[in-house]
Amino acid sequence: MAIKEQASVRSNWLKRHWLLSLLLAIMLTAGLWRLWHGDQGKKQELPVVKADNKVLAEGVVYPVHYAELAMPVEGTVGDVLVREGDRVKEGQPIIRLVREEYQDRVGSARSNVAGAAAAVEQARVSLTEAERELARQQRLDKARATTRQELERAQTAVQEKEAALAQAQADLTAGKEKLAESQGQMNKTELRAPIDGTVVFMDVKVGEHAAAGTVLVRIADESSWEVRSDDLTELSVAKVKVGDAVELTFDGIPGLDLPGRVKFIRAYGEKKRGDITYTVFIAPERWDERLHWNMTAQIAITPST
Repeated sequence: MAIKEQASVRSNWLKRHWLLSLLLAIMLTAGLWRLWHGDQGKKQELPVVKADNKVLAEGVVYPVHYAELAMPVEGTVGDVLVREGDRVKEGQPIIRLVREEYQDRVGSARSNVAGAAAAVEQARVSLTEAERELARQQRLDKARATTRQELERAQTAVQEKEAALAQAQADLTAGKEKLAESQGQMNKTELRAPIDGTVVFMDVKVGEHAAAGTVLVRIADESSWEVRSDDLTELSVAKVKVGDAVELTFDGIPGLDLPGRVKFIRAYGEKKRGDITYTVFIAPERWDERLHWNMTAQIAITPST
């Protein structure tokens, strides 16, 4: 019995030893397989591609010099003196409002000034007469040939005439200011071109009511153009410098690529679309006549190192 029990124990021990050895062999094989294939995977990884460092933005075509004209006073349009596409010179009349009402105001103010000037002259004459009477009373007082009441009356008259003259002069000054204001308002009924250029936009007709401050005419100097973008955030604009190279493409003209340079960066940021953005001005190095004001441009800025 004892011999059989010892044989059974030895057999169990051998089985456990064999199973443990088999398990260790399997684990070792798996580890070697993973190590081998892991190295192969690393060898097969693609090289890292560096991202393009260009700053991308969207912009708008602008003439470098342009004017947007609005009537500073309201009224009815009396004359439209140019048409879209016309070339104009600085100072050339563009639009006139009907001026009768403003002319009436000027005429009334001018009449008031004339009346105030006459009142000043009359007050000056009255003061001169009062001063003469005071001088006469003073002489009589020295000669004891007048009463104290007469002398005081003459003194009071001079003071009153001086006050009347001062008031008349103040009225004249106010009248002249009103006349100047009325003349200024009438002068504002005519729009003149502030620059040489081409009329590229006109939204006005004779007989229409022109509201003060509404843009009616746009004039562009078509000799030089630029692209502006307010699309650069704080992170983007920090990478950009004046003089950086720019590539411009245009949504409306596929295939047109223009080189350019950053010429100005506005230092003040504005909150737009939930971000603080900065405006960048780009000068194209050449131009294409197919481009027009307000066309959309795609901008790719290459920051200098």
